[in-house]
Amino acid sequence: MVTTRTLTVKQNNIDPAFQNAKAEESTLSILLEQDGLSFLVRNKTTRQLYLSGFIPSKELTRTAVDDLLVSFPVRPKQIILTVEAPSAVILPTEFRGDNTEWTTHALGAQANSIFQSKALSMEVHAFVDPLILDQLKSDGLEVRHNWLAQMERITLSSKPKMWIHLFGSTVLIMAGQGKVWELVNSFPCENKDELLYHIANASEQLNWDRKSLQIELSGTQAAGYLEFISPYFGDVHLFKSKEWGQKSSAFGPWDATAFATILRL
Repeated sequence: MVTTRTLTVKQNNIDPAFQNAKAEESTLSILLEQDGLSFLVRNKTTRQLYLSGFIPSKELTRTAVDDLLVSFPVRPKQIILTVEAPSAVILPTEFRGDNTEWTTHALGAQANSIFQSKALSMEVHAFVDPLILDQLKSDGLEVRHNWLAQMERITLSSKPKMWIHLFGSTVLIMAGQGKVWELVNSFPCENKDELLYHIANASEQLNWDRKSLQIELSGTQAAGYLEFISPYFGDVHLFKSKEWGQKSSAFGPWDATAFATILRL
């Protein structure tokens, strides 16, 4: 049986079916970002959602991930641990060198973490806050950069498409077409105007026609931003959660668009 304490969880949803969930059939996905720590438990095969929770950053200790894991008397068999470290650059693995001093010019600080994806033949060089590095430490678990994890899960379209996720004061923009990722990066974003600027600038840099551009929008306040940016682009829609997880009515009200990135894991 898979169970957890929820007393310190600021936001949580639990399906009663969770009480009978088998650990060997369950996956625990964890995402640490600037707002806090999100986690999700679901069935590996049916992708039925059992549990979703969020712990604000102000409530996290230096052993945040371990604190979460010890709350499971029996851990789910599969655990996926990711971090959203926006101060990062992504490049093909073949360009990698032992010297990372060059990242100082790109990031404003020398990268202290390198994340790799064999499936994509790409890697991310990132500067991760030392406190967050401490929070991520857990024996036996590989920490993955969220950019790479998302790219591995998403199927690119034959048409130009952007996947846009809003979190905290940041927006993650992933853009690709055919079999090629053209852009993956995070930008400061405080309001609707800044979001519109970043999307328009990205499409211009990629030489994409706005009227034929597809955009999938997710994250906090995504629904409120949808109407504002829709007139400027061809097809703008919200994240479709049913493609990634199955939620019963017993799970309760839940903003799936805010949890889009962790649902894809």
